[in-house]
Amino acid sequence: MHAIIDIGCNLSSPRLMKHLPQVLESARTAGVIAQILTGTDTQSNESSLALANEYHDLYSTIGFHPHHADQWQPHSHRTLHIAAAKEARVVAVGEMGLDYFRHLAGIANQQRCFADQLAIAAQVQKPVFLHERQAFADFRAILSEYLPHISGGVWHCFTGTGEQLEWAVEAGLYIGITGWIADPERGKTLRDIAKYIPADRLMIESDAPYLTPKTLQPTPRLNEPQYLPEVLRVLAECRQEDIGALAAITTANAKTFFRLPRDA
Repeated sequence: MHAIIDIGCNLSSPRLMKHLPQVLESARTAGVIAQILTGTDTQSNESSLALANEYHDLYSTIGFHPHHADQWQPHSHRTLHIAAAKEARVVAVGEMGLDYFRHLAGIANQQRCFADQLAIAAQVQKPVFLHERQAFADFRAILSEYLPHISGGVWHCFTGTGEQLEWAVEAGLYIGITGWIADPERGKTLRDIAKYIPADRLMIESDAPYLTPKTLQPTPRLNEPQYLPEVLRVLAECRQEDIGALAAITTANAKTFFRLPRDA
């Protein structure tokens, strides 16, 4: 068993909350020593922060996912800014970004919501937790304006191309790898380019309850942080690296990026 950190878990999802004690215990037993809970809207921000304040091994991001960008208002901006600045258990701003795949929010609202959150992150000097899907050109343009002013960023659930990976690395971003890499069809490109991610920019995440690693047989119906070791295993296989060494570097990266206690 290797000590690993789940940098992206939607623990406030009702699908996980209904079994919360079991989910947490199973994760710890599997070697998950800390979890970063993802804030995506007002409700999940509040729930994730409450959990982070209750459990020593949980931390939270706080942000608005592009799917919820139509809800973004000046009041949201102020509330997010205050929480991000004052709450010690909030370790990043986001999930933020652009998603032109599902079109669950207007493009103009997505761009405004993204830029506003980047400005907040620059002001409070906390790193950003990024989302991009089929919106790379606009994502790059907006993010590039703020990159000199923010304290760092991780491209959550990276599913992009080799060229996009090259840009992200040159821009100084970290790369988050999920169970997508274990998908026989959708994950092929990611498996091919995973070896090009610099070791000191690499982190792993479950994105639970979504993206169950399909290499698990039988494949669980519900993804949980306890299955993060499978993401690590597949990633190590793709990179032809020792799994223990990869666990150590991804854990160290997470502690550095999110400014977690060294004994976390």
